[in-house]
Amino acid sequence: MTVCQHIDHAAFAAADCRDSSLSCSLAALECALAARPALPAARRIEPPPATNEHVRKSMKGNKRANTKPELLVRARLRAAGLGGYRLQWKVPGRPDVAWPGKKTALFINGCFWHRCPRCKPRMPKSNVEYWVVKFQRNVERDERSVAELEALGWKVHVIWECQLKKKEIDATFAELLPVLAEELGKELRV
Repeated sequence: MTVCQHIDHAAFAAADCRDSSLSCSLAALECALAARPALPAARRIEPPPATNEHVRKSMKGNKRANTKPELLVRARLRAAGLGGYRLQWKVPGRPDVAWPGKKTALFINGCFWHRCPRCKPRMPKSNVEYWVVKFQRNVERDERSVAELEALGWKVHVIWECQLKKKEIDATFAELLPVLAEELGKELRV
């Protein structure tokens, strides 16, 4: 009798399957998953619900990618001859810009959502307990993503939204572009 013909999970787990068909393998996987003990639920601090439905709808409308700061950084990278990057690459943290072959990642963080240590944005005055937990989770997630990438051998750079203001943007790119060019093994366009 092959695995695919077993219905009883106990008999199925004890059976010796010699059929290597895909359906047999899938059935074996389904039974193995069904028979395993349940894992304890992960401990996660959930923020209290949003103040009202309008706030919730507004927050869900925030963009994940192609924000103005991201578009500005990408335009500067292309102008400097540092193209060939990928967007939202599927590695821990999903960096905004990544060069997977060179293992270089660039995060472009908004000051409010990611709690910039340079400009220290204000905390919203209403529903403070929600925001404290929300921002704490965001910061912890960012730190975990950077640590995971670095553990995998990636070079990680973070640009804050406030570094892209008119007064600071030239200094930011004067410092960042040569470092990126060296890591990527490319020549900067002048």
